[in-house]
Amino acid sequence: MRSLGCEATGPRLFTRAEALAILKIGETTLFWLQRTGKLSPIRIGSRVLFNATEIERLAIQRHPNRGRKGSSRKAQPQSNDV
Repeated sequence: MRSLGCEATGPRLFTRAEALAILKIGETTLFWLQRTGKLSPIRIGSRVLFNATEIERLAIQRHPNRGRKGSSRKAQPQSNDV
């Protein structure tokens, strides 16, 4: 008999609404990501879920400096050459 504390848990899955909120995109973009193969849905019955690692990968691709310390962008000086 297995104890409850030792049960393996599966990968973290996000719903469509959670994926939209995390990626800060709209439904049309989410469907485009699916259609182009950039994001693979996991279907469980009628539910459509997304793997957390794929969501994180997309978030990093869209915003590579987000969440890193000391990575704030500084404005580039504009040259006055005309």
